[in-house]
Amino acid sequence: MSDSVQDGWKLVKLADVADETSDRVDNPSKSGYNRFVGLEHLDSGELTVRRWGRTTDLLSAMKLFKNGDILIGRRNAYLKRASKVEFDGVCSGDAYVIREKTGTIATGLLPIILNSNSFWDYAIAHASGTMSKRAKWRDLAEYSFLLPSIDDQHRIATILWALEDCIVKGERFVSAAERTKQVLMGELFGKGIGNTEFQNTGIGGIPREWKVISLGNIADIASGATLGRKMEGKTILLPYLRVANVQDGHIDLTEIKEIEILESEKNKWLLKNGDIVLTEGGDWDQLGRGGIWRNEIPDCIHQNHIFRIRITDSNVDVNYLHYLINSPYGKSFFLKCSKQTTNLASINQSQLKKFVVLKPPLPEQRHIAAILTRCDETIAAARANVAATKALKMRLINEFLNPPQGVVL
Repeated sequence: MSDSVQDGWKLVKLADVADETSDRVDNPSKSGYNRFVGLEHLDSGELTVRRWGRTTDLLSAMKLFKNGDILIGRRNAYLKRASKVEFDGVCSGDAYVIREKTGTIATGLLPIILNSNSFWDYAIAHASGTMSKRAKWRDLAEYSFLLPSIDDQHRIATILWALEDCIVKGERFVSAAERTKQVLMGELFGKGIGNTEFQNTGIGGIPREWKVISLGNIADIASGATLGRKMEGKTILLPYLRVANVQDGHIDLTEIKEIEILESEKNKWLLKNGDIVLTEGGDWDQLGRGGIWRNEIPDCIHQNHIFRIRITDSNVDVNYLHYLINSPYGKSFFLKCSKQTTNLASINQSQLKKFVVLKPPLPEQRHIAAILTRCDETIAAARANVAATKALKMRLINEFLNPPQGVVL
């Protein structure tokens, strides 16, 4: 360790408390190690590795890591990836395997230090190369930082690992709630609420009081404006929804761009409150993703790769229809009728019009929609709690590792 400073703080280098290990496994698939961690499995700001692949098909040599080691993404340091592993396995050569030197630092503190802004500012500044800049270990080893007293180290580690545990449990709750919602939708759109008599239809058994009708018979469906067209006449600039704005179950308004159209075309593409917007294509598991337009932006239209669905039947609830389209039932319909290529799928307007709508009585539709809305509210609140806890964790990491005023070298 290096020189001491006032109030028990010590100036040390990363090399004083940790070593890089370079043990390799020549044939991972036959090594007895089942888990593989690539850079794609390392997530910014996470103290532990929570995702991994399998070594089954790995043919080239990999680095070996042991339970308790820390993996640092050496490529693209701006992504800030440094996480502790809690199992044995192998990893990509684009990760450094860092092992704490016993007795030099409180257990659990090193991953916290390696997630601080100070460390990543240093790593980014010392990265080199033209593409995918890499930080060399010899440079990272020289990173200097202040360590508090051993008692304070233990307190910092205890607090931040408790927060990390809350985050992990919160994310598990979100995942469980999302799975529960999928199961619940299957039940609600198959049996409804309080139904005891059922009928057989071409799509299976449904409650006797329900009707089956095509989407084209209860809604007006249209695609939007094409970008880059040649136009003659008076034009105007309007905000428009792009495919990137239409997410699975909601509309992301973080970035809204403008498009030039003819003034005479405005009413044809203008979105109205209660319109459902769906993408026509994308990743196969995201096919038909969409949300409900709530007039968030005045005079907004949509592009041609987005379908606008406007209900024309007063006995159809927009929230119910939106949930039905985004349910496993809806996803299954789109996949069956879509045009598919590798990892991509698309539907056209004619296929969308044939979407089979399960139509309960209006009060039951609203009841189903209300149940699923409460599910979404619960999931959104849980996600917000996780995000707030992550923000608190990162703030405390940077605050706890700063010496108090008056501490000088």
